[in-house]
Amino acid sequence: MSKLDNFVSLKVAAEKKIHGDDVSKVTSFAVAPHLLEIEEGFNARPLNPDHVAEMSLAMRNGATFPPLEVRVDDGHILIVDGHHRHAAALQAISEGFEIKALDCRHFRGNDADRVAHMLNSASGLALTPLQLGIQYRKLIGFGWTEPQIANRRGKSVQHVKDMIQLAEANSDVHQAVNAGEISGTAALKMVKQHGSRAGAVIRESVEQAKAEGKTKVKPKELPGRPHAKVSDKQIIDWLTKHASINAGSGDQAFDTRCYEMDFLIPKTVEGTTDLRTLIASAIIQSTTT
Repeated sequence: MSKLDNFVSLKVAAEKKIHGDDVSKVTSFAVAPHLLEIEEGFNARPLNPDHVAEMSLAMRNGATFPPLEVRVDDGHILIVDGHHRHAAALQAISEGFEIKALDCRHFRGNDADRVAHMLNSASGLALTPLQLGIQYRKLIGFGWTEPQIANRRGKSVQHVKDMIQLAEANSDVHQAVNAGEISGTAALKMVKQHGSRAGAVIRESVEQAKAEGKTKVKPKELPGRPHAKVSDKQIIDWLTKHASINAGSGDQAFDTRCYEMDFLIPKTVEGTTDLRTLIASAIIQSTTT
């Protein structure tokens, strides 16, 4: 062993490059909690009071947490990652526990990098599908493509498209999701099937669930997927027996004729363009009424 190998601390190893770049120094700063500020509208995760309380208790019991990521803008120290840790420290202080400083690292990157960093942060609560979609839309606004977002997140491009579609749904869909009346995944299915009517369909299902003493609509209770319960043979038999087909004028040049089919469908699926869903819904309605 050489004298250089006989180092006494990681600080010495990093500063003297004893192992080259294999041991490096990451600078952190001790910042008083009251100096840290929240950037309005940046954090995708609304503070969870229960999570804050758990972290505050852990701090008072001596637990350690990763440094917060911060940036400095015009003399203000803004939190990029670590909002729950900061809130937990403030709560502990308000209850008489002394916390003079929190470990912070200076975040390097632009506005898009900050959003991408927040999405990939492992220290925060998991984002909901709706929260993800809103942040993906921000990245699109910064000039990112869907494949770039998918690559950064380690997700499929379809995942990114789906989350953005949910984020672009009408406000009544967002209200139901944020109120905990339906999951983001189930809401996305309704948006894909009913388009702009998704909110109304969800509202009807929520009201029905509440009438039954429930607080949330389960995916299996949502309308719009009756075709899974109806076989092809049932559809053919039902059409043969019940459908009224009217001949209309067609394209005389090709000696063709157009046909129109009349059948009743429930209002919950009138917004869909999927023919099988429409027919299956009509079958189920006719057999249950």
